[in-house]
Amino acid sequence: MLVNFFRAIILYIIVFIIMRIMGKREIGQMQPYEFTIAIMISDLDTVPMSDSGIPITHGIVPIF
Repeated sequence: MLVNFFRAIILYIIVFIIMRIMGKREIGQMQPYEFTIAIMISDLDTVPMSDSGIPITHGIVPIF
């Protein structure tokens, strides 16, 4: 349980940094393709976050 918590924190920080790099603070400011990319980033993040059998790098590399 503690491992999943730390994996979630690490992935949350990475997704937060990527979203800040995109430069958009609100969903209303996003273009449709930027919104699609944001959804894809969050989907890439959920699998390694919830399954501890998958290495965390399998989620980090596609996000970057």
